Amino acid sequence: MWKDVYADFLDLPKHEQIRLFKHLKEDFFSEEERIITEAFTTIRETRFKEGLGCVHCGSVKVKRNGTYRGRQRYLCRDCGKSFNDLTNTPLSGTRYLGKWAKYFQLMVEGFTLPKIAKKLKIHLSTAFYWRHKILFSLRSMGFQILKGIVESDETFFKESLKGRRTLDRKPKKRGGRDKKRGISNLKIAVVVAQDRNGQVIAQKAGTGRVRAEEIDAVIGNYIDPSSLLCTDTATNYKKFSLIKSLKHEPINLSKEGYVKKGIYHLNNVNNYHKRLKDWMDRLRGVATKYLDNYLYWFSFLQKSKKIEDKERINQMLLSACQNSNIITVKYLREI
Repeated sequence: MWKDVYADFLDLPKHEQIRLFKHLKEDFFSEEERIITEAFTTIRETRFKEGLGCVHCGSVKVKRNGTYRGRQRYLCRDCGKSFNDLTNTPLSGTRYLGKWAKYFQLMVEGFTLPKIAKKLKIHLSTAFYWRHKILFSLRSMGFQILKGIVESDETFFKESLKGRRTLDRKPKKRGGRDKKRGISNLKIAVVVAQDRNGQVIAQKAGTGRVRAEEIDAVIGNYIDPSSLLCTDTATNYKKFSLIKSLKHEPINLSKEGYVKKGIYHLNNVNNYHKRLKDWMDRLRGVATKYLDNYLYWFSFLQKSKKIEDKERINQMLLSACQNSNIITVKYLREI
């Protein structure tokens, strides 16, 4: 029987032989699973770089406890719970371990969820939950401290209740206009701060005009006290700089132009706004409850854009698995 199949294979055109061989390789020889398995050692060294500790209670009284499916298991002598190198990571408990390496690759390359689901032969909702497990884990890495000249300004997104089963208002059509023009409580404010070293913080701050206290909640803990804050002339930033005792250089565009004293400007943060908006448009509407996830994802992609894709994929994988995070499908459904 197999000789007949092989004879038919040889009768195929060369390009069809190559396509068939690739499909057989994908179905019977999981290169992706091998890559993830080999990454276990790197993940373990990254997660436990300060010493092996229980991911449940933090105790260091941990011993080896056999293996399961090729993964080393550990037992905590204090809380009595067991865990492995992937416990409390996005990959924890997955049934499709071999698909995760490809999933990280497709995320870095910017594929949409329907295309990812089709390529990996998984359900669309599975692709969605995997994305947000990864993004919540990346966000747990936090932000770097901004130093030197720090540019800050806000940008606005339309509120989106996409995915919510019950609404206290009439549903809006995608792409429709808000009832109120300009900046209103129907707009979600995102504060972006960037220093000249390329470090960026971007998080939603509230609705409508941003108050100084909201700016403080977003970036207040991440600005070095010796930094100089460069903003427009809005009074909210003036008040914020007084709260944090920061040197402040406001720029009046109508009087002083885009650059003040040859060094103070908002070009970097405004360019970031433009790139962020263009990238968000590709996602065809982001639910407001997940907005911070996408803001952090974009920041991650921007910081790693100058390195090769293979290294970016590895960096995303290790960053997502570094901290202990209990993000389950049930949690995502209840947000």
